[in-house]
Amino acid sequence: MDPGLRKRMQAARALTTTRSGKRLNFYITSEMFPSISITGSQCGLNCKHCGGKLLERLISCMNPDTLIDTAKKLDGKGAKGILVTGGCNSSGKVPVTNMSDAIKTIKDTTDLTVIAHTGFITPEEAYVLKDSGLDGIGFDVVGDMGTAKRVYGLDVDENDYMSSLDALSNADIMLFPHICVGLDGGRMKGELHALEMIKGHKVSTVVITGLMPVAGTEFSEIKPDPIDFARVITEAVEMFPQSPITLGCARSSGRDRELIDHLAIESGVENIAIPTQYAVRYGANHGYVMEYYGTCCGLPPSKNTRIPGVVS
Repeated sequence: MDPGLRKRMQAARALTTTRSGKRLNFYITSEMFPSISITGSQCGLNCKHCGGKLLERLISCMNPDTLIDTAKKLDGKGAKGILVTGGCNSSGKVPVTNMSDAIKTIKDTTDLTVIAHTGFITPEEAYVLKDSGLDGIGFDVVGDMGTAKRVYGLDVDENDYMSSLDALSNADIMLFPHICVGLDGGRMKGELHALEMIKGHKVSTVVITGLMPVAGTEFSEIKPDPIDFARVITEAVEMFPQSPITLGCARSSGRDRELIDHLAIESGVENIAIPTQYAVRYGANHGYVMEYYGTCCGLPPSKNTRIPGVVS
């Protein structure tokens, strides 16, 4: 590893420890915080990294009544919240605003935390979702428009991303932007610029994810270089010194996932979604206080979502 990067990682880790103490927050979703697709397995983009395959794993609720009924059943079973997501239309929008009345009903009649992936969003749509009681939004930010075209097939420019970030910030909805390392066929292409685009917006955390090799897709054999996670996370910690940085659930599996977890901790990450056993052992061996939370990693740790009795 480049000695300069190693030195910056050490400084980033020290900065995180100074702000929050020597701790790691681990997030486990499973049945406690399931993801619901409001488009079923349908997606108008058919992206190279997903091809709709990831949607097939989610609970399908394609109309408001089904969404409400499903949410109430999950609430009755002890779920802490739901992620409302789905496929995009050809403009890169997930039709979450069509479910705004259903979301309001869920918020009024259950104890669930409700968050969403919206894709691009207008100021009017952001205020509609704010009024529905939606608790937060995860928004994917791509820092290279060539990548957005090659991977998503989207003809967009930087202003499209900036206007959505502005809309969510102005509506005062909790915002946890996502940046995917290696999205462009495993290569670093715009991830650091994406951080610059997010800077200046109020965020609960910045979630760093990574390209996953999903079977049946064009990128099924491609994994990003784990060192690139260290580069992006270190830069994020430096750029957002007052905000925790999160390693999201989407990243490679196997030995690569263990190495990514290792480098992420050493680069100053504070939250890890679905950690490897290696990460748990690393934390224990290096004196970290570790707690588990049953929610999406974009949400701040809370006593209401902490998993009782699971403390490492």
